[in-house]
Amino acid sequence: MCKKVMNRLKTSLTDWGHNDYLGMKKSILYIALCLFSVLQISCEDNREEYLDDYSTILYFRNSGEIEHSIYKTEEETHYAVSIVKAGSDMSATTTVDMKVMDESMLAEYNENQGTRYKMLPSGCYSIKTGLLTFNATEMYKKVDLSFYTEAISVLQDEEQENEYIVPLFLSNSSDSINTEKKYMFIKPEVVTPVVSFEKTGYVMNAFPETGGDHIDLTLPLWLSIENKWSFDCYTEVDESLLEAYNQEQGGNLMLLPPASYIINEDGIVKMTPEGENRLSIKVSREGLSYGNYVLPLLLAGTSFEAIDVDPTKNTCLLGVSYVPDAESLTSIHLVENMISYHPNSICEGSVAELIDGDPGTYFHSDYSVGVALPHWLQFALPSEVSAFRFEYVTRNAGSHVVPHRVSLYGSTDGVEFRRIAVLSSELPYDVGQTYTSPVFVTGEKIKHIRMTVDESPSGSFALAEFRLWAL
Repeated sequence: MCKKVMNRLKTSLTDWGHNDYLGMKKSILYIALCLFSVLQISCEDNREEYLDDYSTILYFRNSGEIEHSIYKTEEETHYAVSIVKAGSDMSATTTVDMKVMDESMLAEYNENQGTRYKMLPSGCYSIKTGLLTFNATEMYKKVDLSFYTEAISVLQDEEQENEYIVPLFLSNSSDSINTEKKYMFIKPEVVTPVVSFEKTGYVMNAFPETGGDHIDLTLPLWLSIENKWSFDCYTEVDESLLEAYNQEQGGNLMLLPPASYIINEDGIVKMTPEGENRLSIKVSREGLSYGNYVLPLLLAGTSFEAIDVDPTKNTCLLGVSYVPDAESLTSIHLVENMISYHPNSICEGSVAELIDGDPGTYFHSDYSVGVALPHWLQFALPSEVSAFRFEYVTRNAGSHVVPHRVSLYGSTDGVEFRRIAVLSSELPYDVGQTYTSPVFVTGEKIKHIRMTVDESPSGSFALAEFRLWAL
């Protein structure tokens, strides 16, 4: 039939030049009908071929190696093994065997595929295998695979190098089985959930000299999985954390006096599925003078042996900076000879343009000399101060030169500096933005302030304006 259609099509095309307009219209109509017939025949042939090869086919929905986490909090964990019936005849009935490989079959598979799987002992899991029957309306079957947590945990502790799996395969069906999806290797891993502080490292909190007689601080705790249990977490004050931090950072943070705070429930946080799950601390003014204090907290353990403490997020230096009100600080009139900088050269702008009140001009640290960050500005003050705050405006073009991390240092002699604070997430990262700092107390009388830019996208920084207040 296809040959006849093509011959007629060829003849029609040849005759176009010899017929009148009406004849040509008829020929075009005939050609269109021929083309439709060819396309229809082609589609029918492909459909018959598809029906013949894939009328019904079976496979694992998730084939190959499947890693499955088993949490130590559960005695038994379930995994649903899905077997799919697909193909063009969705109403077909069929059967297939699902079985666990034996040792010899697994050894052969390992040899052929270059894997090193090892059979998970039968005492570590249970699954019902055998013949699966699909009726006309079933598109898939689910088979429950149960893992026994304690048995697997003991096995993994003893033999950490082995890749234990439950090896499943499909066979014995009168219909097709997808050869690429006929194997499934479920690899269980026992995971111990961990609890941690939501905030770690040094966390600064300002306590102004006016206002209420206390401030309430909270430190949320976080569990690595959905919490379904009620248990206790134990926190304690660990002074060695503050000592180590001061030594590492070159700081002089002070220990918050015991008379100045009360930790709720003596540091025990009761974790519940619906609870706020946080440590609460009340800090009062008693025993405080201007200064930077820290309550160094350690998350020491839990009452639930199946849940551990995350050793990377189990400490928090909860800062309390007892500071004067911002309004009590006096504006310092900055002039050029009070300001030095590193690198000790300028490639764009000037120090004068940093303090000229014009946000359209700027100072740019020198990027042409190949000196890596940190770059800094240093201010020699006319008299000693015990507290300060500052404000800067980012340049109105080029976000690549906006500071992303800033450290503040204080010095009595301009030679030896102590770190006062580090700023990062609170800084503006866009152009033409104003940043106003909180009040910082220095811990000692200082005459020099250094602001280092530790991070920026370009490796240098630019600022349009800078202002300073001190007490």
